[in-house]
Amino acid sequence: MRKIILLVGILGILTSCNQKRNTYDLILYAERETPLGWIHLVVYKDSTFEYISRGIGIKDIWKGKAFIKKDSIRFKYFDSIPTVGEKAYYTEKYIDYLDGKSNGRIKIKFSKLKHE
Repeated sequence: MRKIILLVGILGILTSCNQKRNTYDLILYAERETPLGWIHLVVYKDSTFEYISRGIGIKDIWKGKAFIKKDSIRFKYFDSIPTVGEKAYYTEKYIDYLDGKSNGRIKIKFSKLKHE
């Protein structure tokens, strides 16, 4: 019985470790501090993204596909749309959301996007 419990525990740990994405898959990471938490945007090589809002005891994650052009990103969410909207413009330092109910600016911490 102990061997079965140990085996199930090890398998659980191994499968949870496999669910994390590799940092080599990143093409963009941006974040900003909010009054009660943080906003994170992560875009991967396969064009999927995660927009994460973390606060005191709250964590909301929106996922979808990102369509990147030379100076803008259009986000197609799989489910609901956060208040920042579906379109953003980017520079070397910032991502600016301009079409949502609330505008926002997120500082780029890591980027493989080409800038003109």
